[in-house]
Amino acid sequence: MADGIGEARTEAEGELALARLALDDGDLSHAAAHLANALTEDPGLPGIYQGLDELASSAGDPLELYPMEGRVYLGAVVARSYLAAREGDVNEALTLLIRAANHDPHKPWAAAGWLELPGLAERVDPETVLPRLVALSGALPDPVPPEQRPGLMPFLDLGRSVFAAHPEATGFKPLLSGLARRLGALDEAIAWCEEAERTSPTPNSAIMLGYALRSAGRLADTERAWQAAIERDPDNLYVHVDLAETLANDGRLDEALTWLDRALERDPAHPKAFPAACAMRFERDADVTHLVRLADHLRAHPDHEYADTMLARSCHGRPWLNLVPPPSEAVTNLVAQVVKQYPDVERRREMTGTGTVSALEPPSAMAAAATVLPGMSFEVTEVPAPDLRVPLRAVRYQLWRYDDTVASPFGPPPSARAVEALGSVAREPWEHPLAAYDRAVHLAGLPLEDLLGLLTHVPAADGRTWDAHPEYWPRYAQAWVCLGLLHFHADEPWPASIRRTVLLDLATGVEDWTTDAALWAMSVAAWVSPELRSDVAHIVGRRFLDAAQAARTREVTIRLPLAHLNLAAPGVIPEITALARDMIQD
Repeated sequence: MADGIGEARTEAEGELALARLALDDGDLSHAAAHLANALTEDPGLPGIYQGLDELASSAGDPLELYPMEGRVYLGAVVARSYLAAREGDVNEALTLLIRAANHDPHKPWAAAGWLELPGLAERVDPETVLPRLVALSGALPDPVPPEQRPGLMPFLDLGRSVFAAHPEATGFKPLLSGLARRLGALDEAIAWCEEAERTSPTPNSAIMLGYALRSAGRLADTERAWQAAIERDPDNLYVHVDLAETLANDGRLDEALTWLDRALERDPAHPKAFPAACAMRFERDADVTHLVRLADHLRAHPDHEYADTMLARSCHGRPWLNLVPPPSEAVTNLVAQVVKQYPDVERRREMTGTGTVSALEPPSAMAAAATVLPGMSFEVTEVPAPDLRVPLRAVRYQLWRYDDTVASPFGPPPSARAVEALGSVAREPWEHPLAAYDRAVHLAGLPLEDLLGLLTHVPAADGRTWDAHPEYWPRYAQAWVCLGLLHFHADEPWPASIRRTVLLDLATGVEDWTTDAALWAMSVAAWVSPELRSDVAHIVGRRFLDAAQAARTREVTIRLPLAHLNLAAPGVIPEITALARDMIQD
């Protein structure tokens, strides 16, 4: 614990007690190990350093008790740092202490207090210590949360002292301004960079000044600083990206894209400029083509972590790209109201009664209601045309059979293995379509009967995540199962594959939640495999038009999800995406 209270302090005290017993027995190696363990738990416990003093007094060469070769534990690094400082080797001591803070910045590694000794800065080699402080800065969040700052402030104080003792080292000030900035010393960070800009301007001094000014909210000055940095070093394309993102955050997307285009003229596949440009164009145009290009870039460059980050950020919160659209049927709306009023599951199971549904709704919605309210029955008063029970085309793979208006699963329940596999996959939403495809591979190897069984006999949600919206869980789970179908006999060529046949039958069979879930899976296949895009775009667009036609005479509850799907699928023609946007906006 950072405040030295709780389990960490207790563990540290226990290790310290064992260390004292070992010291009393003259067992220095075990004492050293226990002291290192205590430091790992809570470096703020004062008695640890008293123990290290006793250890040093008893050992011929205490540093030999903490060798740095091979696998080294964090506590041993800090213990050796303390002992090295005690022996007068402040440069090794500081190097090791900063190394510990770099590895785990959440603990007060400087709690021993020797960083504050008079005259320490004069004995420091700036060329050794300052670069390590700069590296520490890069390992910290920007900004560091206030509760973590006290344990890190001694390192900033050290930097200040070194600058005061070694005027020749002031060239490090712009670089170390990053540490000051992260720890909240914004005025000081700006002053250090401005001093460098006056005395010896470099690309780095302007870059770091821009970061400090941005943290202070001075955007106009930030822009000027980074423009100066670019003039000094036009090939530093990362500054182009930083400037563009700052402008974009200020609502100046077109200006931001101008800077990114300049960067892309120099490097069309730059690992940050290209993803940033794709994300900004999507933000500006709402055209998924830009994200598909980004996905293609990420598939070609899987090591470009920034591309993955930008794709996830752009997809976040968007229907299908990140979230399965929630159900909107009358029967599921009723269930949601009951769940809100009666959160106790057992009480809901005891409820009995009859509800009336004015028009037949998708079988998965009715099944979800029956699962949450098993004692309720629902009477359907009308089956408007076109009849949602009638497939749009002859299909081989069917999920539901009807007895008048009551649907029942066509196939058997899934195996326990299939239920477990679904639970492992569907714990959280996918970050973006490529991630959805990759995670769904955990459903590979399941028999087709199991996958189809998961769609109609949706198992109970794993854990309490879905307690507040149990009517949504089946819809979410079905989307994952359809993604799993993409991995069924994945080696078969797509046009005649079983996976395409099954998904197409689900998409054009009985109108259901599995309709758009299957279409989404096909869309993900198109994200992953460009050669499928024309085929999938045609299927997705055609099914949306069929839904729009049906919506002229009856309610189509998956109409809006299908509209969103056409905006998320690659390659859908503009005429259809325009219709989808109009439908969503109505």
